[in-house]
Amino acid sequence: MSFCIPKDELSVTKLENYKARAMQAALDMARNLKLASNLTELVFREAAPGTDLSQPPGSGYTNEIYVTGAIAANTWTSVYDTATVPVLGNRQIAVFYKVWNRDVPANISAVRFRLGPTGATTKGWFPIEQLDCQWTPELWFSEPIVYGPNQAVFIECISPVAIPVGEHLGFGCYIVEPVGEAVS
Repeated sequence: MSFCIPKDELSVTKLENYKARAMQAALDMARNLKLASNLTELVFREAAPGTDLSQPPGSGYTNEIYVTGAIAANTWTSVYDTATVPVLGNRQIAVFYKVWNRDVPANISAVRFRLGPTGATTKGWFPIEQLDCQWTPELWFSEPIVYGPNQAVFIECISPVAIPVGEHLGFGCYIVEPVGEAVS
């Protein structure tokens, strides 16, 4: 079962534990794919939306800021401001561990992570409306969402109202690669 926990309900130790679980999930996938055998063989960095979640060019986010495109009311809509779902590189892993919404009022009811260019499989679904993002704009996932190499990172959100100019809806996400790939 997937759920969110408001940041202000978590101690520093618990936040560190959530990050450690995200790192462990990435390491587990890297081991399974034979990309690395331990953490020292991997580089972890926070995702840059316009760089890491925009491949191939013209997909995902247009800029280095988490802003959605227009969102239709009561319809699952892509979080990206382009029409194409981004795809990870052939030796990259992405681990999502939190969501945040900096808009007031926060209009997003839920986010869901799906797999593939059309979202055929749901990896995780997080209702966030009842957690009142206006008081706690940062919500941590009960379990990390992991995408592997060459996978389409299909993320959607839903809102009860139309949002014509987009929403500042962002994610805590590690991009993980073997040492020496892009950053070492």
